[in-house]
Amino acid sequence: MEKRHITIPINGKPQEVESVQNFVIVGANGSGKSHLGAWIEKQSANGNVLRISAQRALSIPDNITIKSEEAAWNKIYYGEENHHDKNYKWNWGNGLTTTLINDYDSVLSAIFARLNKEDRAYVIDCKNRELNGEEKANVPQMIVDKITMIWNAIYPHRQIILEDAKIKAQTQSAEEYHAKEMSDGERVTIYLLGQCLIAPDNMTIIIDEPEIHLHKSIMYRLWDKIEELCPNKTFVYITHDLDFAASRKEATKIWVKSYSGKEQWDINVLDSEGNIPDSLMFEVLGNRKPVLFVEGERGSYDNQLYPFIYSNYNIIPCHDCTKVIEMTKSFNNERIKSLHNYNIKGLIDRDYITENEIQSYKESNIYTLDVAEVENLYLLEDIIKLVAENQALDPDETFNNVKKFIFEEFYKEYDLQLCSICSKEIRHKLQCYTKPQENSVDALKLQIEKTVNSINIDQIYNQHKQHIDAIIKSEDYNELLKIYNRKSIHLRVSNILKLSPNEYPKLILRLIKTGKKERIIGALKKHMPILDEN
Repeated sequence: MEKRHITIPINGKPQEVESVQNFVIVGANGSGKSHLGAWIEKQSANGNVLRISAQRALSIPDNITIKSEEAAWNKIYYGEENHHDKNYKWNWGNGLTTTLINDYDSVLSAIFARLNKEDRAYVIDCKNRELNGEEKANVPQMIVDKITMIWNAIYPHRQIILEDAKIKAQTQSAEEYHAKEMSDGERVTIYLLGQCLIAPDNMTIIIDEPEIHLHKSIMYRLWDKIEELCPNKTFVYITHDLDFAASRKEATKIWVKSYSGKEQWDINVLDSEGNIPDSLMFEVLGNRKPVLFVEGERGSYDNQLYPFIYSNYNIIPCHDCTKVIEMTKSFNNERIKSLHNYNIKGLIDRDYITENEIQSYKESNIYTLDVAEVENLYLLEDIIKLVAENQALDPDETFNNVKKFIFEEFYKEYDLQLCSICSKEIRHKLQCYTKPQENSVDALKLQIEKTVNSINIDQIYNQHKQHIDAIIKSEDYNELLKIYNRKSIHLRVSNILKLSPNEYPKLILRLIKTGKKERIIGALKKHMPILDEN
């Protein structure tokens, strides 16, 4: 596939950027994206850039004016039918990004003019074939067919009707209504379809805010279909919708950090980072806060605690420990860090890792909880007692009951927990395997044999057994929370606190939004790392 090109100002100088498909210009509100779109349009001296402004009127006239496609296109492209000068469209430079474009009538006129032209061309072709004794050609896919196809794909509950220079829609109950009575989303769909399909091949089409009035699911399908039907046109999307930007998989992404006026932007062309999803890259770049990657999924009860503890950070869940470590290191890579200049840190569960690992991770800005898993934070003594007070229960007695229950549950799976801890250390030691100096199968075998023989299973097992036995004997509750790895255990104390099943974490999250907030946060912070501000 032939690569596409646009010119953008990088470090104050025009520079050509290429893409295997299209382009996405993304940045926060006020970063100068729309001005950049206007700049790209002005650089085109050969009249091959159509810019669809975010300031677009969607009022549909009662009757569509019938005019030639050339006249309608001139009105769309130049803002005036008889003068080939874009100053008419953009108010002579005084409204490059603010002028309200009111050309819906021209878009509709162009659609029907194109339809008439295509119909006429087919009729002439049929007549010529008849004169030459040839068979009639199949009816080609015309502009109305394309619009109808896309419409049906994104609005299956509505049928669109384009005939007699009128546009109507029909409900599933066969009730018809005029296009001017359509929803904003339906009207903008026709407007965008018309502009993009009417634009000549090899045209670069800049769409400012392609998401306006469109639901995300509709927006993705609409632009996928338009791109499919316009393979010889280059699309440049200007958006602050990070999800939409990420959805343009093959597009070159251009990050606009800021605009200082006088055609000076701080711009970065984002290289593809195989291990960093586009959506995550945009989320980090679009933030005004330092970022903290944590384990878990968005909206989970455990992750809802973090924003209260680390209120100065933007909390981004990354599924598991491995992903947190990978993303923290990737965003602190010197090349990526130059794009954001933010403090990027990671926070992982203790999850059987050794003290040496904890210190090693810390050197990479990855911190560790003081409990086995984040769920264990709900089991802290101060938290249990606070909830007991809220439930009109005796705090000490309630905590002792919870403590007894936790130790009993741990003892039931003693062997499982002990072997899990040992297995984690063994895996860590196996990762110390290094390539031998000699390049042979015998050297490989010898090296792995040395690595395995260096692991003393009995010693590992006995050391951890002694540690666990000491915790049980001393009934050291805080130490037990450091090693007890059972995600559901915090839910199973609900009945002790006179709560319905699974209600306990929900109650904590409600209480943290009341006058008890400071007590809860204070209790949690005792078992959570201090993230040093560098």
